[in-house]
Formats: sequence, C-alpha cells, structure tokens
Amino acid sequence: MITIRECGEPLVDLKKTCPGVVIRLGKKRLRREKTAYLRKTVANMLHKAQGYLPQGVNFTIGDAWRPQYIQEEIFDEFIARFSKTHPKWSKQRVLQEVNKYVADSKGKWASGHMTGGAVDLRLIKNGRKVPMKSSKLNYQENALSHQSKLPAYLRRNRQVMFAALTKAGLSNYPKEYWHWSYGDIQWARRLGKKTAIYGAINNPKIIT
Repeated sequence: MITIRECGEPLVDLKKTCPGVVIRLGKKRLRREKTAYLRKTVANMLHKAQGYLPQGVNFTIGDAWRPQYIQEEIFDEFIARFSKTHPKWSKQRVLQEVNKYVADSKGKWASGHMTGGAVDLRLIKNGRKVPMKSSKLNYQENALSHQSKLPAYLRRNRQVMFAALTKAGLSNYPKEYWHWSYGDIQWARRLGKKTAIYGAINNPKIIT
C-alpha cells in the first residue's frame, strides 16, 4: 500500500525556473493560466534535464500542474474520442481504455498533474517540434514509450529526450512517452516506493 505524505512544497513558474522552455497548454488554458507550474523540486529537475539536451534543443511543455476542472474535461474528451474511434466498443470497454491514459480527478489516485509532480513534454528545435510519432500508427501505438514499430530516427529522437529526463531523476509512464513525473503516487508505484510526497493541489501556493 502506498501512502501520501504531502510535503507542502510550492509550485513555481516554469518560464522563470526553466528559461527557454516553450509553454503550449493550448489557447483555452493560456487565457486563464498564462504559464505552467510544477513543484519546485520537479521544476529544478526539468531545468537540470535541459542541460543534458543537445545544443539548440529544448523542451516544449504540453501540460504541468493541472486544476481539477481540466482533468474532468480531459476525461470527457477521451470518452468522446475513443467512442468515435471505436464505435463498436461497449461503454465499459471505452472506459477501460480511457483509464489507461486519464487518471482520476479526485481522491488518493488523482492525476499526477493535479499534484504538480507530473509534466507532459516533447522536444523543440528551431521553433519546431522534433518528430516522435508516426502517422501510420494509432494513438495507443504512438503513445507507448518504447514502440518497435516506429522508424529508427523517431526512436532516436525519443531516446534523446528520455536520456536527459532520466538522468535528471524523472520517471516515465510507459504508456505515454511524453508523461514524466516525480513524487506523485504513480511515480511511487512505478518505482516500488511506499510513500508519495505530493498530493493533489486545489488551492496552489505559487512562488512568483
């Protein structure tokens, strides 16, 4: 059994902690949030990982700390996506698939994004995303961190990102190559730890 012992660490602004990262939360999010936040330790790890990237390459952030209402919206969006893509699936089958990619919005197993311990990212070079997925594969196939069906150059691109983040101390969720975390309950489960240090944050304390 994994317990959560919230350490109370604040969130920090990634634009300030990790200069050069590109924040791409989406227009809807940025109208409200303006930037992206992570727990201080995780942000420092990300900054450290920046130093392990090749010259001219940086991270683009698709998501970091996430409020509860966004988690609930994402859940509904995935239900709609998989229902449309697999019209013959039962509601239960759709839900089983969604649960692989979208965590709860409440309780002990709430999304790592809601804790500020998780980040979704990719690489960017000269203002353009470094390619890491194939148009010949479906969402679930592309999402796998280690996908042998990908061309070698795409696997190499992923490995550049994986090597930097792993060396900095972050842990990958193997069903999503872009999702990395530290300190949340899923991180604890992946690493066989008994205690997570970050729980969900609903009223964030942010260092400006």
